[in-house]
Amino acid sequence: AISAVALTSFLVRRRIGVIRKEAGLKQKVLETEMAALRAQMNPHFIFNCLSAIDNLIQNNEKDKATLYLTRFAKLIRDVLDSSRNEVVLFGKDLETLEIFIELEKLRSNDKFRFELQATPELLEGDYKIPPMLIQPFIENAIHHGLRNKEGEDKCLKVDACIENNYITYTITDNGVGRKRAWELKQINRPDHVSYGIKISNDRIRIFNRHDECKNIQQTNEDLIITDLFEENQPAGTMVKVKLKINS
Repeated sequence: AISAVALTSFLVRRRIGVIRKEAGLKQKVLETEMAALRAQMNPHFIFNCLSAIDNLIQNNEKDKATLYLTRFAKLIRDVLDSSRNEVVLFGKDLETLEIFIELEKLRSNDKFRFELQATPELLEGDYKIPPMLIQPFIENAIHHGLRNKEGEDKCLKVDACIENNYITYTITDNGVGRKRAWELKQINRPDHVSYGIKISNDRIRIFNRHDECKNIQQTNEDLIITDLFEENQPAGTMVKVKLKINS
């Protein structure tokens, strides 16, 4: 009986060790994939900023280009600091996003206004998220939604709060809407391929399954994009991104 108990105990411990090792390897795979996606994200983002500076120089807006470059240097420093880590503090990432939006506003000749808000619980807490994850959605709202809109009333809103153990971002613009933005893209830049949204989508999928190695399938609630209408006319786009709060 003692031998049987000892053998059973040995087999159980060995099985637990194998399971832990497999879980560790799967976790490492997820972390490596997340790092690879982040590495793709940074060059894409930096290229867009450098293109903006080049456009200002080409248009002989040297003072604005100098101001843009100064703020861009601060942004790059923050991005490089964050790139060393898989996750960063929520408040730090929000500061970096604010600099990015200010640069886009400067690039657009202050033709849109923005509101960036987060609940005190998020700002004062120790919540960590993948760096610059929602930046492509903000960039998309500015470049394709607001920039194509006529008139002066152009607004971008970014809100963040905690809902049911998730950090929820809501990015709302009152631009031309996805359908019209796609039509204009086919006219102006039909061969352009946007990688930022796809990369962020993959990063969301991986991060939200960070502690569930058996299932890294994305749910329909991780990323929700809604077309907005007023009196049956396109009135912008709302994007919701949900990031699971991990212990």
